[in-house]
Formats: sequence, C-alpha cells, structure tokens
Amino acid sequence: MSTIKKITHPIVSKLPESNRLERIWKLAEVDFKKRYYNDKLGLLWALLNPVIQIFIYYYVFTHIFKMAKVDNYAIFLFCGLVLWIGFKEASNKGIAMIKSKRYLIENIQFNHVDLFVSSTIAVFMGLIFNTGALLLACLVAGISLSPYALFIFVLYINLFLIGMGTAMILATIRIYLDDIVHLWTMVTLLGFWTSGIFMRGELFLEELPILLYLQPFIGIIINMRKITMYSLPPDYFILAVNMLAGVVVLLIGMFVFKRYSHKALENL
Repeated sequence: MSTIKKITHPIVSKLPESNRLERIWKLAEVDFKKRYYNDKLGLLWALLNPVIQIFIYYYVFTHIFKMAKVDNYAIFLFCGLVLWIGFKEASNKGIAMIKSKRYLIENIQFNHVDLFVSSTIAVFMGLIFNTGALLLACLVAGISLSPYALFIFVLYINLFLIGMGTAMILATIRIYLDDIVHLWTMVTLLGFWTSGIFMRGELFLEELPILLYLQPFIGIIINMRKITMYSLPPDYFILAVNMLAGVVVLLIGMFVFKRYSHKALENL
C-alpha cells in the first residue's frame, strides 16, 4: 500500500455515503492536511510562498526597474499575488485530479465532481490564512479597513467558481491530450503578466477594454485593492462581469467533465 493510501485509507473508509456535504468537507480536510501537515513548517509554507514572491518582485520593480509609483507597493503586490496563487494552485491540482484521486474513484461510488469541490476548498483553506496576513499587513501599514472589506467573500466566491471550473476543464482535456500540462504553463504565464499584479489593472483596460471580458483577474484584483488598500466600494459593473464569467466557466467545466470524462473512468 502506498504512503498516500496509508494516510488516507482510515479516513476515506469512513466517509458517509448519505451525507454529500460532509464527504466533500472531509476530502478537503484530508487534502489540506496532506499538503501542509507533513512538512516541518506546516501551514507556514502557505504564507512563505507569496511573501517570498512579494519580496522578489518588490525589489525588482522598486530598485532595478524603478517602475513602482504606488504607495504601499508591497501590499499592492500582495493583493494580486494572493489571488493569483490561489487560482494557479486550484487549476494545477485540477490537471492531475483523475490520476491523483484514482484510489477514490476506483473504490467509492460518489459524484466525481465532488473531488473538484473538495480540492478547491482545500486551496481556499490556505488562501484564508494568506488573507488574514494581508489584512494584518494593511493595518500595520496604517490602512484603515472599512466595511467594504467584507466584499472579499464575494471576490472569493468568484475566484472559487473560476478555479473549480478551470480545474474540471483541464482535467478532462488531459484525458485526451497530456500536453495540456505544458500548454497550461504557458497560458498561466501569460495570465500572470496580464492580470495587473504589478501595475494598475486600469492601465490594461484603457489600452484593451476587451480584456475586461477575457482576463477576469484584472477586475478581481482591481476590486481587491479597492476594498482593502483604498477602503472604497468595489466597481460593481466589473464585479458583475467577473461573477458572470465565473458562472460561465463553472458551467462549461461541469458540462465538459460530465460529458467527456467517462473515457478516463473506463480506462482506470
């Protein structure tokens, strides 16, 4: 029996067949603990990843390129990176979902969409930890948080829809095209540099307004900064467009996975 099976079997064997929500939560809990609790630094790794990236990019853009003309630029970066890292983790886990959860698919009868729900929830467990650090950093920097900061929950629902939908699409495509792993690396690289993490997203929209509909992270990051750094209400039009995009991506993901994933299940 593999190490993974040794860790998960005692828990998986007790998953209730009649309670879907409890099963999803337990799967997410196992996934989260397996990711962090086996490491000596544990959950601290969830924070070190964005912090180290923030330090590197902050130094490069403020000392080498001297491009940063934004107050509290480190927090400016944090707002974007914390969202992008969450999405990237959710989508990358989705690509490997069928293979990594094979032991569950083979031995337990349940709705396989639940795997993506639980996996995305596990990613958000770490994201919540990072969000707490972001809000604390705002307070330390002298930024007064307003009630508009509660819109974080709306933005995270939006991020959840996009992340889960993308994960299902990628998992299904990989059944037929294993090269999607390399292609997705290039797509995420493009998305990373066009999401407005390093500069104001409004600049991208001024040059190419169509990006509002093609690159939802521009709008999500704009609103994240509005409600945290600037204590302003979100741009409700951008929020509505992004939420609609999230719903569409999720519906496409569920349709594609249910329609075409049978090939993988037959060949397990």
